[in-house]
Amino acid sequence: MPNQSTRAGAGSSWPLRVGLGLCVTALVIVGFQLKHDHRSPAASTTTLHATPTTTASGPTTSNGPSSSTTPTTPTTQPSTPSTNLPPPYVNMTAFKPPGAGCRFSTGAPIPATPSNDTTTTSATTTTTPALSAIGHCTVLEIGDSLGNDIGWGLARQLGHDHELRLVQADKSSTGLLTPWFYDWPKKEKVLLAQYKPQLVIITFGANDEQNLRVNGQVLAFGSAPWVKAYTAIVTKMASAATKSGAYVMWVGMPIMQPNGYRQGMVLINSVFAQVATTVPGMTFVPTWDLFANSKGQFEVAARVNNVPSLLREPDGIHFSYVGENVISTYVTRAIGNVYHVLITPESGMYIDH
Repeated sequence: MPNQSTRAGAGSSWPLRVGLGLCVTALVIVGFQLKHDHRSPAASTTTLHATPTTTASGPTTSNGPSSSTTPTTPTTQPSTPSTNLPPPYVNMTAFKPPGAGCRFSTGAPIPATPSNDTTTTSATTTTTPALSAIGHCTVLEIGDSLGNDIGWGLARQLGHDHELRLVQADKSSTGLLTPWFYDWPKKEKVLLAQYKPQLVIITFGANDEQNLRVNGQVLAFGSAPWVKAYTAIVTKMASAATKSGAYVMWVGMPIMQPNGYRQGMVLINSVFAQVATTVPGMTFVPTWDLFANSKGQFEVAARVNNVPSLLREPDGIHFSYVGENVISTYVTRAIGNVYHVLITPESGMYIDH
């Protein structure tokens, strides 16, 4: 039987043990809540809204799943986003606008109402359609793991607009050059038939910096034959969507941190930009400068809505949670600007430059 002093010691240590147990439990709960867990949708749907910029210039590229840290919750949002970025390349060639109540339109200049003023040459005067309500639209978003990053961000930015349905069908570790692993042209046809979208947002390139085999011949990455073959594949993907009656918004790769990899992305972006000039209904949206600093260098972090924030993952390729919101805000605004509809990011994030 324990003596009195032993019992007293055990009794006095009991509250301490309880306190330590509660502390450990609290730490486990906090750690669980802070864990950032992205969910990759297998063609998941979200119901969608933007504001605008317009037409024509310059290149970009990307890949893989984002697992970034706790999201930043800014308290102040700058009233005016950056305006010194390259505008999208918009192909204004005649393209029948989507039907089914969706009001997307490339806003190609149209002749203005003839004027009675004989001093003006009304024949050359053009106007741009005003912004209109978006109507009932379906947006299909496809791509690699960087497409996943953008898709997750778009789901947050557009989820409040019940007029717009967002279908996310990205696949990590895929690209346009490995059909034996995941045949994107084939999958795209299935998705187009299933969802009948009015807009297809495409993000590829991060896994395409590799040699290409055509008819048993290996084409070295970056060579003239490689560029020609890759251009044909990109054209096929874009044309499949436009021939189904959907507009295409091809999102370019952002600047990358790994030096050699970054140079390859410049070439890949140039292909996207060139194809956008040949496929009616296609738009190329450059994102390279969005994530570069004032010297044109890779920027891992920046002030976002006046809050210091990480933009990219440690690999220097994928986006952090805040980076996802920044690029999805940019794409959402591009939808409004290019297709002349009223659409606003739900929780817009802008890099303070």
